[in-house]
Amino acid sequence: MKPLLDQIGDELRAELERLASTRRFDDGQMIFAAFEDASFLPIVVSGKVKMLHVFENGKEVIIGIFGDGEMFAVPPVFDGAPYPASAYAMETTKLMLLRREDFLSLLRKSDEFAFAVIGWTCDMLRDKTATIQNLATASPDQRVANVLLKLSEKDGNGGPVKIKVRRQDIAEMAGLTTETTIRVTKRLSEAGLITIVRGKIIIEEADRLRDFLGQ
Repeated sequence: MKPLLDQIGDELRAELERLASTRRFDDGQMIFAAFEDASFLPIVVSGKVKMLHVFENGKEVIIGIFGDGEMFAVPPVFDGAPYPASAYAMETTKLMLLRREDFLSLLRKSDEFAFAVIGWTCDMLRDKTATIQNLATASPDQRVANVLLKLSEKDGNGGPVKIKVRRQDIAEMAGLTTETTIRVTKRLSEAGLITIVRGKIIIEEADRLRDFLGQ
């Protein structure tokens, strides 16, 4: 999703900063729990956040990772339903917390903010559709490659990208076990699609993963 804070003008940003409170979260700290009332819209000023869904059998799946400038948990804040999953900081993270009442008021009076929220929703629907298709039809190698490609596109600046999330996080995003994900990353490295240096995954050329996935 396009980072909200990167695409809005100075006036709207100043209004968000006026309305929202700012809070710091430590690595691993919970921001909100699944099924809590969606009382605020979180916007990442700096850091990284994951939304995590836990199934009845205990299996955990990451349904989204959000970085600098991105908002998340938009649908429940809009319609008043509870948060569908829990959110945790993945590193020291600074968030703007916009109360639901102020979120709805700003939607009504700011066309710029309303279009940013609509754009976020469209991007989210496309992303979720692609994720469902990936989980339903792809092999374990393709699932992991797709997750790594998405992470590299989020953090990339045109050069090699170091993947900052853990193997466990990659596994939860791909719907696999951590052990399977470790084996898959080793195979992808042996195939020259990724590089592993001191346990860290590096994407030298994202096009290699795109070719592997047929994109």
